[in-house]
Amino acid sequence: MATSDDADRLAELCAIAERAWPGVAVDRGELAAALTARADVAPTADAAVELALALACARGDRTALAAFDRAYLADVPAGLAHMKLDQAMIDDLLQEVRAKLLVAEDGAPPRVLAYAGQGKLRGLCQVMAARAALTRLRGTRRTTSDDGVAALAAAGDDPELAFLKAHYRDAFKAAFTEAAGELDARDRNLLRLHHLGGVTLDQLAAMYGVHRATAVRWLADVRKRLLAGTRTRLRATLSVSAEELDSIMELIGSRLDASVRRLLDSVAAKA
Repeated sequence: MATSDDADRLAELCAIAERAWPGVAVDRGELAAALTARADVAPTADAAVELALALACARGDRTALAAFDRAYLADVPAGLAHMKLDQAMIDDLLQEVRAKLLVAEDGAPPRVLAYAGQGKLRGLCQVMAARAALTRLRGTRRTTSDDGVAALAAAGDDPELAFLKAHYRDAFKAAFTEAAGELDARDRNLLRLHHLGGVTLDQLAAMYGVHRATAVRWLADVRKRLLAGTRTRLRATLSVSAEELDSIMELIGSRLDASVRRLLDSVAAKA
């Protein structure tokens, strides 16, 4: 049951949101209801500020939409700078992020309402734009072959790589693809952004609102699980000894960064 203290706190949060977005029509009743609905966490000023803008954007408030661009999309181009995109593509990406977050589809409320109030909207916009950029770049650079292991072995006269290509290429590709397919959405995004998009660890940390050490740990954990899953599937499909399989995985693991790019590109295209 709500108390007078609760009501005072909600009124205070509504006032904070109004000050944060001058010119935006903050519906105090709507905002208070949205904050109260999140019973799993105590309402905070940051949550109120994000939710107030999201709710106004969902109503089509022009001032709110302009404020959303300034607060959450203005830094996106800088985050994509390493991809060396032209301005036209950047503009298209920003519009795509706007549409995905702010446009209601099939009678459902705009997606921004599901994400607002968690303090991660800015990072979410960066991630969405980077993913969209990767999809477009992948479409323009597609070649007749996206087999990462074949690309590995074609580079030189390394006999180990030639042997891997001749005997284990298809098996490894299938095992890798299955293992990657079992990763959750965040883990696949981390791999795609880092390996395909060239997003640095510092940039990943900023996108997800975590410390750099956390991003490092996430990537190390994903890599470990990806190799373990690949090894398990290879063991099930190849008639080789455990020692030979260990040698194959050691070779693959030592060159994973070189081969993961195209294999992940192939997996991402189907995601």
